[in-house]
Amino acid sequence: MWQRLTNWLAMTRSEQRVILFLSTTLVVGAGIRLYQETYPSRREFDYRAVDSSFAAFRKELAPDSVQQKTGRPGKLVNINTASKDELLALPGIGQTLAERIVIFRGNQRKFGSAEDLQKVEGISKKKFEKLKPFVTVQ
Repeated sequence: MWQRLTNWLAMTRSEQRVILFLSTTLVVGAGIRLYQETYPSRREFDYRAVDSSFAAFRKELAPDSVQQKTGRPGKLVNINTASKDELLALPGIGQTLAERIVIFRGNQRKFGSAEDLQKVEGISKKKFEKLKPFVTVQ
């Protein structure tokens, strides 16, 4: 019957193989689709695990859990009296920025508010928002 059909359509051997491949792929794909619809996947993403790790990360950055190099955990850094080492303990503050803060403080006397840190070259709004929970001016 297949011979008569191929003779009738005048298909070459390569064309027969292509038709056979396509029809087999169609049948296998339909079978996979039927299996997936019959037995749907029960894998659901557990967002609680991600939320708990995020909460732990936020706790790590909270002012009351910051471990400073001075050995005083949980203390806010007074930017008017802090030494260079204390400033280095703040997130995002390196050697150069700590020196700039000390020099700025020396030239301008004292910071009137924490927002005055933005006047120091190298402290942008974004960096200040990260520093804000860790600094005070008393």
